[in-house]
Amino acid sequence: MLKKILFSLFIVALSLSLVACGKKVSKEEYDAIVAELEELKNPTRTYKHDGVYTAFSYSLNYGAPQIVSVSVIIENDQIAGFFIDTLQSTAVQKDDDGKATKFEFNAKTKKQLGYEYYMFPASGAKVDGVLDVEAYKAWLAENGKKEWFEQANVLEQYMLENGVEAVELDGEKTTNVTGVTVTVKDYVDLAKEAVQNAKDGKLVAVTGHGSDIVWATAKVDRYGKVTDYVIDQLQGKVVDGAYVFNEKSKQQLGYDYYMFPASGKKVDGVLDVEGYKEWLAENGKKEWFEQVAILCDEFEANGIYNMALDASGKYITVSGVTIVDNKYIQVLSQVKANVK
Repeated sequence: MLKKILFSLFIVALSLSLVACGKKVSKEEYDAIVAELEELKNPTRTYKHDGVYTAFSYSLNYGAPQIVSVSVIIENDQIAGFFIDTLQSTAVQKDDDGKATKFEFNAKTKKQLGYEYYMFPASGAKVDGVLDVEAYKAWLAENGKKEWFEQANVLEQYMLENGVEAVELDGEKTTNVTGVTVTVKDYVDLAKEAVQNAKDGKLVAVTGHGSDIVWATAKVDRYGKVTDYVIDQLQGKVVDGAYVFNEKSKQQLGYDYYMFPASGKKVDGVLDVEGYKEWLAENGKKEWFEQVAILCDEFEANGIYNMALDASGKYITVSGVTIVDNKYIQVLSQVKANVK
C-alpha cells in the first residue's frame, strides 16, 4: 500500500513540475518516464518474464549435423526446471562408395525417441529394427545403465536442485552427477546461456529443415510483450561424406545470399551490392533477409492469422514474400508460445 501511495504522489509531483515549467515532452521522453515509473511501481525481477528460454548449438555427430538445445523454465521469477534435448540427422543418400551425399534431420529428437534411441545395442533388445522395450528396460536395470533421456533427466534435476554452476566437469563428462555417463559439457554451457537469456529477455526457438538449421529469436519485456522477431537459417554442404556448415547464416550474408543470380550482379564471386539493390528495386523483388523481415513484422502484428500457405508452401496473403515456408511459422509460433 505504501508503495502505491508513493507511486501516486510521484506521478502528481512530476505532472505538476512539467506543467509549471511549461515543458513539452517528446514521445521518447514520455516513454522513458513511464518506464521509470513502472520500475518504481513493480519490484525488479531476476528474470525478465516467466516463460521458457532456450540456447542451442550445432555440431557434427560422426559427420552428420545435429542441434543441441537446453531450455530453462521460469515460473514466478524462479527457475522451475531445465530441458535438455538433441535433434540428430541421418544420411538419406549415399554414393557408390557408401559415402553420404545428403543428410536430413530426424523427425524425432532424442527425448522424443525415448528408449527407441537405443544407446546400448549390446543389450540385444532390438531385432530387425523392433525394440522389446520391457526387455531393454530390464537389461538397463540389470547392468546399472540409463538410456540417454534418463540421464538427461537426472542432469536436469541436479541443475534444478543445485544450480548449473554445481556441475563439476572433467573434460566433457561430469564427476559429481551420479548416474550420468554421457558427455555433458555442451549441456552445462547451454544451460548457463539459457539462464542468461532468461535474464535478458531473449527468446529462442530452433528446429531442423532438411539439413538446414532454422531458428527465430525475439525480445520479451517484463510485462510479457514480445517484439523484434528475427528469423535465421544456416545451410551447408556435404564434403567427402561429411556435412560442412556454412561460415555465415542467411541473415549474416544479407545481400550476399544472392537469391537472384539472374540479376547478373555477381562476377567471379564478387557482388556489386548497389547494383544488386537497384536491380531488386527495378524488378520488384526482395532478398531473403528482407522477405523474412516482412514475415516477422506480419507475425508480430497479427500472429499466424494472415500467414496461410498454398500447396507449395508459399505465403498466400503476405505481400512482398515469395519464398517458401521452411518451418518459419513453426519457430515464430514457438517463440511466442514460450512466453507464459
